[in-house]
Amino acid sequence: MTHRVALVVAALAAAALVVAPGPVRAPGRPAVAPAVTDAWPGARISTVPGNLPGGAVFAPLSPDLRAGESGGRLVVDGSVVREGPAQYALAATSLVWLERGTGLFRMADSVAELITADIGNVVVLESQYDVVVHDDHVSWAAAGPEGSTEIRTVALTGGAVETVVLQGKLALTEWPYATSAEIEQGGPSTLVDVRTAARTVVHGQSFELIDCTPSWCRVQVLRQGGSARLDLMRPDGTERRRVGGSGLRPAVPDVLLLDRFAVLVDDSRGALCLYDVDRGQLADLASSFGTVVARGNAVWWSTGDNTALTWHTIDVGEL
Repeated sequence: MTHRVALVVAALAAAALVVAPGPVRAPGRPAVAPAVTDAWPGARISTVPGNLPGGAVFAPLSPDLRAGESGGRLVVDGSVVREGPAQYALAATSLVWLERGTGLFRMADSVAELITADIGNVVVLESQYDVVVHDDHVSWAAAGPEGSTEIRTVALTGGAVETVVLQGKLALTEWPYATSAEIEQGGPSTLVDVRTAARTVVHGQSFELIDCTPSWCRVQVLRQGGSARLDLMRPDGTERRRVGGSGLRPAVPDVLLLDRFAVLVDDSRGALCLYDVDRGQLADLASSFGTVVARGNAVWWSTGDNTALTWHTIDVGEL
């Protein structure tokens, strides 16, 4: 799971019964997955230095690797945009970000412009949906009173913040939906339409951790001492399929990129993997990796240490 900064920026109904998981296969030799460049001959993995000219570590926060964090500073194209104790994370397609305790910002003519300081107690899961840009507006979730969640929305040009209060601890997912934020608790998950407050309950067993978008849910089936398997399914419980066994776990918070690709770690082989829902194909991205980030149409990961860091990136939209 990424150890990136905790501030995030963005790019940017009926109940369903989950099918009970089938028997877990007896452990055997770990399956060998093809390299992503073999599974998709046109796949390209690019690399960029992870240190700025002065040697400071640069942690990319945008899919094109142009913008990132370095020593508490927000850096875009080599220039410092914001400096101070705040932490940053950027969206897939828009330079819009939140600074906890300060406000919501955007880039305007190479200058950081405050959109609003009325941000509340922001909910951050280090997901690409922590802040969502849509219809010339920005939305994010904030913790509300007595276990409720506030979905806050403001125009990109600023103005009054509109707040929708929803019951339960929620986080934003693909707009206009929110989903259960307590993904480390077993049992059912919830999808909520922010516009109408309509709820869809995705039922799960007490030994299942379920994390959903409106299109797909990731299900980690637990057993004593750890995970037994990892599945994907539709929110209505259909199209459930086993992705892998006990060695497989999510590498990033988001269920899928582009509603198609899951970014995973296979601990049994020490590999960073990509699973294609359309093909039912698991392929290896890397056998050595440190920090892993996935956002928009890109996955990027680090190798090396702070004195000689390298970032590797792949555009899954090209696969």
